[in-house]
Amino acid sequence: MSTTPADNHEDHEDSSTPNLTETEPTLVDETEPSKDPAGPTSPRPDDDFWLEDGNLTLIAGHVEFKVYKGPLIANSPVFRDMLSLPQPSEPNGATPGPSSCTCGYAPALVHVSDSPEDLRHLLRALVPGKTPRVAPEDPTFHAISACVRLGHKYEIDHVVQRSIDYLKKHFVESYDSWARVEPPRPPAFQGVHCIGVVNIARMINADALLPTALMNCCMLDASEIANGFAREDGTQEKLSMDDLGRCFLGRASLMQANTLATLNLFNQTLAEGCTRRDVCAPVFLRLLDELRNHEKVVCTLDWYKYWSDYIDNRDDDRRLCAACYKMLLEREKQQHRDIWKKLPELMNVTVEGWAADLTPSAVQTTPLLEPEV
Repeated sequence: MSTTPADNHEDHEDSSTPNLTETEPTLVDETEPSKDPAGPTSPRPDDDFWLEDGNLTLIAGHVEFKVYKGPLIANSPVFRDMLSLPQPSEPNGATPGPSSCTCGYAPALVHVSDSPEDLRHLLRALVPGKTPRVAPEDPTFHAISACVRLGHKYEIDHVVQRSIDYLKKHFVESYDSWARVEPPRPPAFQGVHCIGVVNIARMINADALLPTALMNCCMLDASEIANGFAREDGTQEKLSMDDLGRCFLGRASLMQANTLATLNLFNQTLAEGCTRRDVCAPVFLRLLDELRNHEKVVCTLDWYKYWSDYIDNRDDDRRLCAACYKMLLEREKQQHRDIWKKLPELMNVTVEGWAADLTPSAVQTTPLLEPEV
């Protein structure tokens, strides 16, 4: 029988990578004596995955799932190896147990260590239930997390890859593919769920997810970063101690990067094609001087916001010439690109090929105090 890793229960004391324990699903003889069906610990049939003609019963916690074993055998080497073992037969005269199939033979009965919530998400990706389903365009974090963890455990590679592809669609590597309205994350995810994304990335070595997932974590409240959140089954999802340290150091690094980028943005130089130097020069000085009253622009973790709004609000009557205004927008874009390119360094991780699409852009400027010719 193949031995497979169980749920990702993290050990935050010893390693930055959550530990995976080894647990085998257990194939049992369903004719063995079981607990009183009326007792409080007796498994109950799942509302969706309970098919009367199913030929495989999975017991996860307090829930029974009766499904067709074909899709599991076809997609999971673990289930294929396990279900290829000889099935125990009922002794003559034995009364079929509560999970027996009414079609004349006993289905295999397997106990798994997974939570019913996680197993239900995996089954939705693999086997039909009582009612037809259309996969949501934007799945929840809990669905993605369960599919990655259980897909990894049962070696269902395409389920894992499909989930990782979805995460990479939102936790992007390319600066230009990010709308920069909010931190990059899937629409159905809450900010705190990025803690789980970091743990998923660690588990399957998907390093490309780490810079943006850790950046999201940096933007959480300190208590959320430290305490994590509860999955659907109550399991607490928390960062490892190493990644917890990365987040608190990363907050300071992002703040510093934004401050330096703000000063670079308002560097006292005019555009080479400035047509009103006597007007634009005082505006540039005012933009720099009034930063002291706008700490949200300078001292923020949201480094991708605020600069354009600040410029427009301080120069609401548009005294800057077109060339200088365009130069500021180009500077803003370049400062954002520079921070994005340094994001793995700011989060203290290494990602090969990160932001390979970004190239420096030239912004032609003229020193502010250069005498006119």
